[in-house]
Amino acid sequence: MAAIASNAPPVAAAEQAPPTSSSASTSIASTASIAADLADPRELTPLGDRLLFVAYHPSISQALFSVSKTTGAVEQLGAVTPGFRGAFPSGLVRFNDSVYFAMNDGRSGLELWASDGTAAGTRQVLDIEPGAEDSTPAGMTVFDGQLYFSTRRGTAAPRLWSTRGDRASTQPVGGAAALGNPRQLTVAGARLYFTASDPEHGQELWAIDRAGAAPRLVRDIRPGPEDSGVSQLTAVGNTLFFVAHDGRHGSELWKSDGTADGTVLVKDIRPGFDGSRPTYLVAASAWLFFAADDGVHGTELWRSSGTELDTKLVADIRPGAGGSGAAYLASIGSSVYFSATNGSDGRELWRSDARDGATGMIRRLAPGPAGSLPNRLTAIGDRLYFSAVDGDRPQQPWRTDGTAAGTERIGTAFDPIGLAYPSGFTAFGDAIAFAARDGGGKERLWLLDAAGTVRRLGVAVP
Repeated sequence: MAAIASNAPPVAAAEQAPPTSSSASTSIASTASIAADLADPRELTPLGDRLLFVAYHPSISQALFSVSKTTGAVEQLGAVTPGFRGAFPSGLVRFNDSVYFAMNDGRSGLELWASDGTAAGTRQVLDIEPGAEDSTPAGMTVFDGQLYFSTRRGTAAPRLWSTRGDRASTQPVGGAAALGNPRQLTVAGARLYFTASDPEHGQELWAIDRAGAAPRLVRDIRPGPEDSGVSQLTAVGNTLFFVAHDGRHGSELWKSDGTADGTVLVKDIRPGFDGSRPTYLVAASAWLFFAADDGVHGTELWRSSGTELDTKLVADIRPGAGGSGAAYLASIGSSVYFSATNGSDGRELWRSDARDGATGMIRRLAPGPAGSLPNRLTAIGDRLYFSAVDGDRPQQPWRTDGTAAGTERIGTAFDPIGLAYPSGFTAFGDAIAFAARDGGGKERLWLLDAAGTVRRLGVAVP
């Protein structure tokens, strides 16, 4: 793989002319026939009146598309070089007035691109790894007016980059050249946190205090070259919560205020080398909720304000060491929603209130030992959208306001198969876009409007 020498000017790659979308390329015309052939839509990303998404088309494999909410017109974004089997766009994120992502045009490898939602406004930002090799931008995160991301390049090349959206400003982050595998970029308060490794400290927690500043090690949680396994970075206000293993307490809950002294173990929930292994961390009001196993109650719902005293089991939903298997946590205001079983009912949707700890099942959607198996929990506005089993049908789209009466299935007009295996619930103006299989088993785009009507998205509107 080609690499920029460590002493080369950081803008050397930017001096090369990027490939244009019209050079030696073909594209699919913007017609109603596009939507009929698209399958497996994912990474739904709204941009004004357009929804950008990745989908499979039989003639070009994976590619990037946009659909107009108003007209239903579908447009392919980015050229496809003849003979190349897919652009494989990924990592879509909104930054200023464009969506940024990684994409392969068949000549430059996986590189950084941007789009305003139109084919004419889709451009390569920079060929970071010149030629056909990939730089593979990933983890794109907006911080302090810039877009930060990591790359996979030669061992001596910078792997942490930032951009303001143009070629000239797309540069390696100063002082980060020695850091390997930067990932889990997370903003908490006024800092950008991430994990990275170096020979002296192993994989640990790092931070950038402002745009343009060099990264600094927050704390060597597991002293020496061994990794502390920092994971699940989650912001609650100005505090960063995460899971780490310091070599003495096992995988437990930690927090950081950005200083070494303020980066501490919150509580040793399960003493011993294995630890309680917290998962599904989510912020609700000023609290952190998560699932953990203290070795006595099994995996149950916990919460913490950041102090050892206030880190407690919320409810022993399924008494005994088996645990309720609390999972897929999502929050709206002070309410936390999650999937769990009490042992007598199957896995159903539950809710807990951060204000008083009141916890209970919302509604028994599928009586029986299996339950409705809720998953894909997504908070949008004051509603929770999720996928759950509905009688003899496969997984269906649902939404709830937190009450049994306000829990309803979406798309009842599509019986008997319904809208199977929904995913990607996304706010799109005053509507909700999502993907689900139609009666023919093909995964399509759908739109739930403010009136509660569901229609195919990408079908021309008269």
